[in-house]
Amino acid sequence: MSSSGDVHGDHLPQTPNRVGQTGRAIETILLASTACLLAAVAWPIVFDGAPVPTYAGQVAAPAPAAPCQANAPQGSAPTASAPVIQIALLLDTSSSMDGLIDQARTQLWRVVNTLDGATYHGDQPRLEIALYEYGNDSLAGESGWIRRVQPFTSELNDVSEALFSLTTNGGSEHAGQVIGRSIDELEWRAGDGALRVVYIAGNEAFEQGPVRSEQAISRAKQQGVVVNTVFCGSPDEADAAGWREGATASGGRFVSIDPNHVVVHIDAPQDAELTQLGQEINATYIQYGAEGQHGLDNLVEQDNNMAGYGLGGVVERSVSKCSGMYRNDSWDLVDAIDANKLDISEVDRSGLPEPLRGLDDEQLRAHVAAKQALRDDLQQRIATLAKQREAHVAAERARRAQDPDSLDTAIIEAIREQAVAAGFTLDPS
Repeated sequence: MSSSGDVHGDHLPQTPNRVGQTGRAIETILLASTACLLAAVAWPIVFDGAPVPTYAGQVAAPAPAAPCQANAPQGSAPTASAPVIQIALLLDTSSSMDGLIDQARTQLWRVVNTLDGATYHGDQPRLEIALYEYGNDSLAGESGWIRRVQPFTSELNDVSEALFSLTTNGGSEHAGQVIGRSIDELEWRAGDGALRVVYIAGNEAFEQGPVRSEQAISRAKQQGVVVNTVFCGSPDEADAAGWREGATASGGRFVSIDPNHVVVHIDAPQDAELTQLGQEINATYIQYGAEGQHGLDNLVEQDNNMAGYGLGGVVERSVSKCSGMYRNDSWDLVDAIDANKLDISEVDRSGLPEPLRGLDDEQLRAHVAAKQALRDDLQQRIATLAKQREAHVAAERARRAQDPDSLDTAIIEAIREQAVAAGFTLDPS
């Protein structure tokens, strides 16, 4: 596995069937603090008064390393022109973390669906997710056994692809170093309406490696980024204390989880139709441009990846396809036109499917409008069924004994309170 660089769309092998191997815990973790909006400040060039070194080589233990890539933002952080929720996932991919990775893969769409009703002063925020892995001996030691797998993106199929690319091996887990890298390498948005959170998950001592966690967290606070810590083990273990202290120092949340917790899927009468509609909506996408064919192929591949984990994940992914946060305007012409990213007259016909290349502007505009209308209809049907399904599942959960490892209700209630305080609101349904 490469020690640097991002996932650029190589096709992934289809995941073997692992029905019943998923976990709800990562869902609750990601939702734990996403409404902790802090005031943003200018992007500083120094770390605690000292110049920021790069990670290319050995770093002296007392000097906090904080890398800057060639294309990393300099000066002030870009200001959010529209509301945005930014989530950076820092996942331990050492050899004991297979269960954690499975949870992240399968619960991604549940998180998206929960955040779909979020608004900031009436506007729906854009959701951007980034992914780092750390603690994997397959990565280069000079990088701290850390890799940025995916920079911030709103193309959620790319996030899913990145999660399914992860493997476990090793290793040495440098929590402070990976936090520092995420703060310095990612393009965090500043200003009102920008929600910035890090979730770091692991199961070893929090204080390892050349960067002290308190220094990395201090830099995060300067950027207005809240760091939430997820300890994969019992909260009574000795190592849990460091993770708890890290969250406290940041103003974030500490949560301990069982990474191998198994979610029991609750069947609902709407499941079959939601699954079918999730497939039908794929026919409304029109690939265009250099990324078009990969984008369409990746959409199908992520459907297949979720199918390998059972019905629960498939249903959640189907519901995500009616979400305003599920956007594919970099490769789907329907989304691109809807987002005013380009005009029909600007579309390079050579990047379109063969049957559309000979259409003039009016014909292509009519074709895109027809696909948009069909998508709107399918999304409305999905949304209606999803609400019915949620009511059924909620009633069934209330009837059953409470799962001791499930924090769904408590976390969602907390996030609603925090969202109101920060200016965000979530759909109460």
